[in-house]
Amino acid sequence: MKPTLQQVFALSLLGLIAVLALVYYLVSAGSRETITESSERIRGQASGMIGNHITAFLRAAPEAVQQYQRELTRGLADPRDARSVESSLFALLLANSQLAEVTLTSGEATGFDENGDIQLAPSPRGQWSVIHDTGKNGEDRYWSRHVYQSGTAFVADRRDLNTAASVTSPAWTRESGDALPDPTTHLTFTTPARKDFGARPVWSDLHWSDLDAHLPAEQRRVEVSVQQVVTDAAGKFAGVLRVGLSTQQLDEKVRLPLAMAGEVDPHRTFICDENGRLITRLSPADRLAEVDDDLRIAPVTLAPEIATALHGPTLQAAAKSLDADAKLPTTVSGEFQSGGQDYFTTFHALPRPQTQDWIIGIVVPRAFYLGKLAVLRQRLLAALLGVMILLVFGGWLILRGVQRAQAQITRESLKMNAFDFSPTRPQSAFRDVTAVLTNLEQAKTAMRAMSKYVPVDLVRKLYREESEPTLGGELLDVSIVFTDIQDFTSLSEKLAPNDLADALGRYLDVMAGIIQQETRGTIDKYIGDAIMTFWNAPEPVSGHAHMACLAALRCRDAGRALSQSPGWGPLPPFETRFGLHCGPALIGHFGARDRMNYTAIGDAVNLASRLEGQNKQYGTTIIASEAIVKAVGDEFVFRLLDLVAVKGKSEAIRIYELLGKKGDQIEISEIVTAYEEAFAAYSKRDFATAIVILERHPSDTPSTHLLARCRAYQEDPPPADWCGVQVSKMK
Repeated sequence: MKPTLQQVFALSLLGLIAVLALVYYLVSAGSRETITESSERIRGQASGMIGNHITAFLRAAPEAVQQYQRELTRGLADPRDARSVESSLFALLLANSQLAEVTLTSGEATGFDENGDIQLAPSPRGQWSVIHDTGKNGEDRYWSRHVYQSGTAFVADRRDLNTAASVTSPAWTRESGDALPDPTTHLTFTTPARKDFGARPVWSDLHWSDLDAHLPAEQRRVEVSVQQVVTDAAGKFAGVLRVGLSTQQLDEKVRLPLAMAGEVDPHRTFICDENGRLITRLSPADRLAEVDDDLRIAPVTLAPEIATALHGPTLQAAAKSLDADAKLPTTVSGEFQSGGQDYFTTFHALPRPQTQDWIIGIVVPRAFYLGKLAVLRQRLLAALLGVMILLVFGGWLILRGVQRAQAQITRESLKMNAFDFSPTRPQSAFRDVTAVLTNLEQAKTAMRAMSKYVPVDLVRKLYREESEPTLGGELLDVSIVFTDIQDFTSLSEKLAPNDLADALGRYLDVMAGIIQQETRGTIDKYIGDAIMTFWNAPEPVSGHAHMACLAALRCRDAGRALSQSPGWGPLPPFETRFGLHCGPALIGHFGARDRMNYTAIGDAVNLASRLEGQNKQYGTTIIASEAIVKAVGDEFVFRLLDLVAVKGKSEAIRIYELLGKKGDQIEISEIVTAYEEAFAAYSKRDFATAIVILERHPSDTPSTHLLARCRAYQEDPPPADWCGVQVSKMK
């Protein structure tokens, strides 16, 4: 009978346990406290250093204001001369690359009212802004914006500023859009211009740049700014100068490496407020949201240890030091436990008034510092074993066998951790090790089988988290694609069952390879010839709407290539239709407790399915919702098809035909251009014009579909409240 590991080592280790236990105790007791105190000093110094970086970064804004005021005082700049204002603001940005924008809002001051608010003459009023941002290729980009009065309205002109040429060289262009609001009514002007503020700087917290008010939220810049009244050479009110700092640079300033070169740095550094709300991003994917009237970071996923630290007593202790009357330390350290692991934390309160009660936070696993103590223990143990090996020389053969067994178990465990479930023959000289390896092989067999029925990413996630699926789901923003083979029912009647099964299997293999391997999609289910796929679950997928569009285009082309391949033979071609939509859906495990499916449910799923069916009506291949089009921007080429309320929905949406990926030599044909012109006329009830345009292209199915509708409306006009919505009765 093979011996067990316990039997082999029991007698060998019994005499060493007492000695090693004593050594461990002496080393641990003497070094644990020293290492803890040392780590606290390191974090305290690091938080102070980060604080210096942040304050130095923020100091650039008031220094720029002072510089401009000195130029005005000495007559080097004229606040009422357009060329002088633009050149001076541009020079401030060129002198300090940390500045994101410099804006001068001006008006003719006539005094203050009884509330201390500044009074301005009706004209002139205006605003000059010079902005510094980064282009698509990472290059510095500067542009100027001038808001001024044109009659009774405010308009804006803008131009790019080329640092290699004269400032006056680029031409001005008029911004499109409605008339702009009076810039002198904005809080960044009216607040510092109050009588009780005088010429003192006024700091703002995180805020959206008002220069981007016309842009969508995801494209708007976030700034920290300082505003201050400036005066001309004669000491008269010249306006309010606002200097903005980009929060992207603020995110970079807080990232200070604290580990030795070559080490993985586990320190998580960030800035928060006294209420535990984040000021800086923890990852590039984090977005901003308004929380209790403040603009704060809304993390995509917040690590449990960070969440615990943000609501712990250490932060509250540091927050108390923000009180000017409290003589408390500005740096406070502590310990806490999260997820069964111990952590060190340090919070350092930043000074006022540059920040709005901001606090620097550092969180690090306790094991990062005390792990060095474990290394010391191992070295000491090796030394002791070196001495004892002379006494137990005969045990080296046993130890050699144990090491081989451990290496074999470790190797198989690492393969499973790497999601490698390839079979291996369990073989060892020890019975216990053989039993363990056999169990591992059984587990790998089960995992290989499981991955054929559920998404591989889900299997990987459950394996990594060591958890079992439970009923329920979570609301996630996902992109969904439904596919269906055109006229598959008719094809199935013409083909023998075996031929149909073989063709469908080859088709689904090609589709699944593109969806899962190339675009990281999760195949929810196969419904006969149809496929339901979603992105961004169970694992997050960056740019999931982009991936969904890319998958639809590649699947369309791959399906056509398969049908034309020599191996397809005389089989009829499979033409696939697609429906694309993105939005919130409930993702999780649904069904009974002993039998469940990982799937997506909700209105977004139903809409994607309905859009796939709309291809029948318009004669198209890929139909996408307006949400998809907005999510991918200008990465793909679309054609606006219709404004439709799909079956089961009362709210109308714009639907688009996905034509191709921009940059892949996709050209907008005359048919597409004509269709969109005709649809615009149709939407304005100009059915006659739309009919004339559409009759030019009888071969385009969407055009003939819209042509028939226009003719019907020309004979029987829609009601007066008609807004162009087509109610679809098709699934």
